Amino acid sequence: MASANNIETVIPNSPTNAEKMRLLHWNHIRSAANTFFTQFTFFGPAFILFLNELNLNKSQIGLLLSFFPFIGAVSFFLAPAVGRYGYKRTWITFFGLRKGVTILLLFAPYVVARNGTEIALYYVGAIVLLFGLCRAISETALYPWLTELVPNAIRGRYNATQNLVNNFVGLIAVTIASFVIDSFTGSGRFTFLFAAGIFFGFIAVWASSFSPGGASTRGTDAENISQKDILKSLRDTNYIRFMIGLGLVTLATAPMFSFLPLFMREQVGLTDGNVILLQNGTLVGALSATYIAGWASDRYGSKPVMLSGLWLMLLLPVAWLLMPRFVVASLPIALSIAFLQGVGTVMWGIGSSRMLYVTIIPIEKKAEYMGSYYALIGIIGGVSQLIGGRLLQAFSDLSGSFSFLTIDPYTALFIPGFTLILIALVLFRFIKADTDVRTSEFAGMFLQGNPFLAFESMFRFYRAKDEQAAIVATERLGQAHSLLTIDELLESLQDPRFFVRFEAVVSIARSDPPDPRYVEALTQILQGTELSLTVLAAWALGRIGDNQARDALREGMNSEYRSIRAHCARALGTLSDMDIVPELVERLKHETDIGLQMAYASSLGSMPAQEGIQPIIHLLREIENEGARSELALSLARIVGDEQQFIRILRQIRQETGTNASQIVYAAGQKLTDLRAANPEFDTLFHECINAFAQEDIATGIAHLVTIMPQLPLEDKMSENARIVLTECRQQLEKHGASRLEYLVLAFDLLGML
Repeated sequence: MASANNIETVIPNSPTNAEKMRLLHWNHIRSAANTFFTQFTFFGPAFILFLNELNLNKSQIGLLLSFFPFIGAVSFFLAPAVGRYGYKRTWITFFGLRKGVTILLLFAPYVVARNGTEIALYYVGAIVLLFGLCRAISETALYPWLTELVPNAIRGRYNATQNLVNNFVGLIAVTIASFVIDSFTGSGRFTFLFAAGIFFGFIAVWASSFSPGGASTRGTDAENISQKDILKSLRDTNYIRFMIGLGLVTLATAPMFSFLPLFMREQVGLTDGNVILLQNGTLVGALSATYIAGWASDRYGSKPVMLSGLWLMLLLPVAWLLMPRFVVASLPIALSIAFLQGVGTVMWGIGSSRMLYVTIIPIEKKAEYMGSYYALIGIIGGVSQLIGGRLLQAFSDLSGSFSFLTIDPYTALFIPGFTLILIALVLFRFIKADTDVRTSEFAGMFLQGNPFLAFESMFRFYRAKDEQAAIVATERLGQAHSLLTIDELLESLQDPRFFVRFEAVVSIARSDPPDPRYVEALTQILQGTELSLTVLAAWALGRIGDNQARDALREGMNSEYRSIRAHCARALGTLSDMDIVPELVERLKHETDIGLQMAYASSLGSMPAQEGIQPIIHLLREIENEGARSELALSLARIVGDEQQFIRILRQIRQETGTNASQIVYAAGQKLTDLRAANPEFDTLFHECINAFAQEDIATGIAHLVTIMPQLPLEDKMSENARIVLTECRQQLEKHGASRLEYLVLAFDLLGML
């Protein structure tokens, strides 16, 4: 899984990254103030309701809305001149002029009252044209300016912060607009909002003056670009694919989103105030996803974030088609869909924007590409609004139902919208990405483990004030079992504080599923010189269970340090590295160090390796330590018996030796009913063994069991190796009696095969 590529290209006369980051907050201020302007004027739901109140039909509304993007086509002709005049200077000049043009909207109600709807249409149309022209010129300057204004390394986070600010401010603006629209009547309520928007608009113009960069292209290679140079961008296959996909999404969503307020009022039955309130649902959804989308696009690349958002947007027309109409539940359901809309659009917006600036457009050709980009997107946007309005007008009489679907004029927008988004999803699969993270893999990160704990632990990790807090945060990163925390855990391995590194190794060992980068990082520690972590890394590599660690662990088997050799051997056993079996057997036969002997034996048992039976049997005879004997007996159980059953019997024998031994022998005897019936002496021996154990006479019970074992029909019930181990158990029980209960447990485990 590769991180997103953030290569920065140096531009002549461009401010340094330090200067950009120091002054970046002015761009956020500009954007926040302009959000009030857009929500209160041309780009908020209030403007659609205002046009509807002027008695304009949907076709006329669509025509007016199409002016904004259509005029963007002038970017193709003006881009060279804008560059020479200076991007910043052009932006401030025409950004300010478009606020001045908006003042004319304040007089629209007066024009309607005096001259009627037809004149009002021409009047508002002229305002929209003037505003759109100023907007097109200013944004022709803004897009190239933004390519140098924001460092690529933080572009995702910048977009996230920008969206966070805009959505929070938008939430406030929409709440105010909803209150004003619902609390008052007549055109004066719209005039109030327009006036407030203009005030904030001029604040945005003032804030723009503090942002760096945006110098004139005079004296640079970009000074002499022409329309031919702009057209050359259309030879870029990746760029064209991106623009076609972007165009399809625009054609699908622009009409749906623009006419959604009218759909909610006419077909769903919401009041004007609630229609505007729906925007809050969208903004809350956007707020909830903004930071994650920006962070993820910087870490995992633009494409998976962009496409994840597009998949969510694909659900929107389906949800609108299915939603109930004119019922109490309509508003909460509409708000829920609006929340989904906010999440989807912000992921799509942040991902596609970052892809445009970082991957699609060569930074040294920003003027040429941006000239064609803004022109193309303007034409497509204008066409989308025209088509949307015409479709609604053409299907204005459409009504009915199909199964559980309600058919109305807006169905003519939703079904094509769904289809176009689906086609765009297919097309975007062929776009060159800045990362190898697939969309399905990215989405799976939020389904694996606990994503909420992952984000909470990441926040703790970066905010940790001391070593103890960092250790706790690192532990929680591992507890999340999430792919989202991989980078933080890897970073913890480089922490200068020892116990943070120690905890990182432990947390990585517990990760599920493991990541190849974990194996690589732990391998480096294993091959390093920090011995206290080297042993732990060997254990962790075995715990993770990735076969890529085998070579490093085999190399560790030759370390000069016994503890490293022992842990590498145990880890290889966990990985079931059968190729190392002959070497382990030889080492076990000749090794004199008890710790290494136990490690080799345990490894052979974990695989399990039949070749290890005899050397383990021999070692078990010699070992005096009770815990070591239990581990060796377990190794034999893993090879020829049942590990789970061995552990269960061991726990029972430790708790109540006689009673549980009696029950185990009784159960074994039940399987030999025919044999016991044919041999009364054998049956008597079984009863005496059962009774001796029941009376806690362990020595006598073992003595009877030793007598019984040779008479058991083992040939058809267990393998030759299992019979060899059972014979060893009988011999050692006969020799040591109750002082070596691990042999009794192992024998009972094997007798379970009868």
